[in-house]
Amino acid sequence: MTQKSEDQTLIGRFHVPNKIFHIKNRQDTEDIIGDASSYSRQINNIRIEKSSTRKKDDNSLIEGIFSSERSYIDFLKKVVDYVACGLQVVNKEGVLVYINDSFEEVHGVRRDEVIGRHVTGIIDNTRMHVVAHTGIPEYDRVQNIKGIPYVVSRIPIFEEEECVGAVGIIRFRYLDEVKHLTDDIKRLQKQIQSMRKDNHLAANTEYSFRDIVSASETMAGVKDQAMQAAATDATVLLRGESGVGKEVFAHSIHNLSQRRDGPFVRVNCCALQENLVESELFGYEDGAFTGARKGGHKGKFEQADGGTIFLDEIGDMPLSAQSKLLRVIQDRAVDRLGSERRNRVDVRIIAATNSNLEARVRDGSFREDLYYRLDVIPIVIPSLRQVPEDIPILARTLWDKLSKRHGIFHKRLMPSAYAAMQRQPWKGNVRELQNVLERVLIMARSSQVGEEDLRHVLLHGGTSNDLMDLDADGGTTLEKLVERTEQRAIRYALAVMEGNRSAAARLLGISRPLFYKKLSRYGLGGKT
Repeated sequence: MTQKSEDQTLIGRFHVPNKIFHIKNRQDTEDIIGDASSYSRQINNIRIEKSSTRKKDDNSLIEGIFSSERSYIDFLKKVVDYVACGLQVVNKEGVLVYINDSFEEVHGVRRDEVIGRHVTGIIDNTRMHVVAHTGIPEYDRVQNIKGIPYVVSRIPIFEEEECVGAVGIIRFRYLDEVKHLTDDIKRLQKQIQSMRKDNHLAANTEYSFRDIVSASETMAGVKDQAMQAAATDATVLLRGESGVGKEVFAHSIHNLSQRRDGPFVRVNCCALQENLVESELFGYEDGAFTGARKGGHKGKFEQADGGTIFLDEIGDMPLSAQSKLLRVIQDRAVDRLGSERRNRVDVRIIAATNSNLEARVRDGSFREDLYYRLDVIPIVIPSLRQVPEDIPILARTLWDKLSKRHGIFHKRLMPSAYAAMQRQPWKGNVRELQNVLERVLIMARSSQVGEEDLRHVLLHGGTSNDLMDLDADGGTTLEKLVERTEQRAIRYALAVMEGNRSAAARLLGISRPLFYKKLSRYGLGGKT
């Protein structure tokens, strides 16, 4: 075998789950195929070895069985054609630089006719040029080619953190292959359902106490309270700001309780229309009102019989429905609309709110007797601001889940990013943290995600919310929008820089005198 020349410089890294394969800068396609086949051999478990002794060159063992380099190249071409139907490579500008035999067959083109042309001139509905430009992979997307649906993946090629092109692969060439995959998915779904039973995850739930990760004593204490409550049938009232994970706790309590084999029914109380609350919660008989479903309808309480009903945002339940809910809690029976008999229900109640229920009781918008019925075991879940030591472990857990969801495995959070996250107020708590991490994961150009990437997302996120926050009296003039945006940016910069005005001015990219002028104009302060 001949040794490759020194002038072959690395131009790309092909990022795929658990693997990065390299593409060399050489016009002849043999080198592209040679390196791509390294990944192909791994995913197809193709291993041809003469000796158990492992050499430094991963290809040296397989190369040893061939008498010439041409035979080796022919073998690799066959491997690539087998595992990658319709393989294509485009450069940063979206120009085709390589296609395999299968691509020619699927698209009905010849290699010498398409190499060097822009991919959009070959395939009408392609997105290869988009992936090559953005660097964002697209896995297992459906693409119609000559009226036939194919499952394709488009994966960017990187050189020193810069996207220099993309590889496109048809994952399934024949519809029978997709059918076989669908059958496999159904079989796996059955296995997952079996595993959910083994792990005591009830239907309509996603979480258990194992999903509540923390490093703080405060959260450990809250988790312990919830686990104690789970062992009983007592009513639990989960309290905490929006986004702290009240529903995660509700799922976990149900899945640890003796009712875990029963149903878990969630009711969003703030979304209930006042004129439909009774029929939604307690059900109705056939013909109870115009438009009623034939045969009647079970309400949420009857649906939860033998299990748990989760009354989320209970503080926003209409006052007219609170008295009826109180009666159900007291009597453990429901009256369907249009029915003359009462139906007994055996349910465990978990309620949740981010409202100040005591204040609502005082102003008369929440019944005092209902409050005491619900407040049997109150569990207060702390905000992220109260447990900043939990942020690193929580961020790592969320990052791993998001990476799997989006198929992005080559990006890593740096220590500076964790430190910056611990300085943030996180008004939306875990929900906000997850949203920011998802944006950073997708939008960050660097594979090493640091504080600057996080700042960029925080500074440029939420514009639509800012617009919606403008009240009617304030108007929506350009001047008002600029003022509101500047105030938010200044407050954020001061918070990130811990009140240091000079550092905040540098962060915003403006001079100190201009920054001081805006501080005075908006009445904002901070340490010098």
